[in-house]
Amino acid sequence: MVRLVVTDFQTKEDNETFYLNDEFDISQKMFTYDSFKKHSVYLSKYEVTNTIYSLNLLSRKYLNKNQLLVHITDSEYFILFNHKTVYSAKINQNFITDDIIKSILITKHIAMLSSGGSIKKYYYVISSKYKSAVENILKQNTKNEKNEEIAYSLGNVEELVKPLNELDTFKSHSAKNIFVLFFVILMAWVMFFGLEQLTKKYIYKEPLEKLKREIKIEKRLIQRQKILLNRTNKKYKELTDCITPIEVKND
Repeated sequence: MVRLVVTDFQTKEDNETFYLNDEFDISQKMFTYDSFKKHSVYLSKYEVTNTIYSLNLLSRKYLNKNQLLVHITDSEYFILFNHKTVYSAKINQNFITDDIIKSILITKHIAMLSSGGSIKKYYYVISSKYKSAVENILKQNTKNEKNEEIAYSLGNVEELVKPLNELDTFKSHSAKNIFVLFFVILMAWVMFFGLEQLTKKYIYKEPLEKLKREIKIEKRLIQRQKILLNRTNKKYKELTDCITPIEVKND
């Protein structure tokens, strides 16, 4: 399952306060790189069921500057503007509608401030088991003065994250680097040494000069065989010529 997280918390404490379930939960750092810049987040050490991606990098991938993105999950509500997190809130499952509407009002306020007073358009990504209901609440409560819908879906989460780099732990990042290093070394060995050895072992062809010498030797042997054959035939003829035929007389 895909999970989107924000990777621009100001401090580790703010990050852990938002993402960790309780004070006894153990955090682990997850990170990725984009254009040589590190994007990281602290999540629960027991976060093993989800594939983690950066919401900020997703915004940067699909939206231009000064555009607003809303991301809603079953328990979280985020607003990003210009690829930066400007609002984050937890959603209480017992008051999910109230919490979402409250966050939507904040979204409208932020959108108006960012657009200079009038809201033209903003995008959303929803990862929730109540997606249809949440999407309907969002669209109905963010209409502009002309009663026009201004909220547009950015797309399906699973499809959106395909061009992005997955967040790794230090262990998984090291394992990937070791694999890449091994692959590079293997390719270098194949290019500089392996191809020559494989060629000699399986598809090696003898030099042309050597083949020419062997053909020349074969021709000489054939010529000698012809000479020996001619000599033998000559001796045979001489011997047969010396033998006189015997006449048989009838009594």
